[in-house]
Amino acid sequence: MTGQLAIFIDGQQLLRDPTFWERVKKGLGARIDLDSGKVQNSLEASLVIDVFRRAIAKLGVSNALALVIDETVIFQDSDGKADDLPDLVLAFSEHASVFGKGFEELKLAAEHREAGLHLVIEARARTVHKKTEPAAIVTVSARIAELEPKAGESAESYRTRVEPLTADRALFETARLQFDNFAHRLESTLKAYMPEAKVEAREVGAKLVKANAGGGKETAIANNPSHPAYDPYLSYYASPMGSMLDVMLISSFMHMAMPPTVMVMHPSGASLGSMDEVAQNPELVADDVVDPGVQDDVDSVSGGDTDSGFDDPASDGFDSGGDDQGGDFDSGGFDGGDFGGSD
Repeated sequence: MTGQLAIFIDGQQLLRDPTFWERVKKGLGARIDLDSGKVQNSLEASLVIDVFRRAIAKLGVSNALALVIDETVIFQDSDGKADDLPDLVLAFSEHASVFGKGFEELKLAAEHREAGLHLVIEARARTVHKKTEPAAIVTVSARIAELEPKAGESAESYRTRVEPLTADRALFETARLQFDNFAHRLESTLKAYMPEAKVEAREVGAKLVKANAGGGKETAIANNPSHPAYDPYLSYYASPMGSMLDVMLISSFMHMAMPPTVMVMHPSGASLGSMDEVAQNPELVADDVVDPGVQDDVDSVSGGDTDSGFDDPASDGFDSGGDDQGGDFDSGGFDGGDFGGSD
């Protein structure tokens, strides 16, 4: 299950430097439009952290995962310590003199277990962004806890334990409803703590990713937090059983008389249709199915700009720095693609 909340706040228009010919034209009395298409907001790191901390704490979330500001890892839960959200706040207080008044990029992530779900909640904020983009994106990603591999579990043991669960339609429907409930509660809480902002829910629902036949394009696309394929869960809990779970779920759902309410996606993030449509048209998930494409596809796969994503004012793509548990903060973003399974 995945859900996204886009947060829009007012910003100040940024002007670009004029070109040589524009300076000449201006000197001759012409009016030159220097609008850069970007705005700068007045977000402060301390404010972002405080609002997000209070919002998730109200929902019972107390386990922090990471805090990264401007390529600097401020906090990382390497030991899996429980109830360490106060530790994250304390770690930031030690760097407040550096980041307390401004930043370019901030990422804060936490995790939570509730009603059989394992959730990862990630907030990513920018102070400079395109006019049409949100100032911050909060992504919620969840897995059914029973489908997660256990420590030391072999592939055969995992299959034996999980395969019967894939035939339980009620398990998936209940999980989907529980996730929707959490996502909407988070939306309401953020609206309450940020009355001056516009909080917009996007893409909240259950998705099943078709097993990937290979290729690296999906990994690059999934680095953009506004892309349909983006999934922060993989940054912390990449599963070695992902492809196996993909195959078992799709096979099981296709043979159900009434498949659960799940959308099936290509690894690139493009929708292949509902589970009902896939059950009636098995060719949609064939190994050689052509990538149907994504309307807001990411050009940065080939080194270009991100047309509809969370754009970096300094360079193309959404860059981060530092190491993180289970995923690397690289010059191209977060390594890792989509979690092959019921996400």
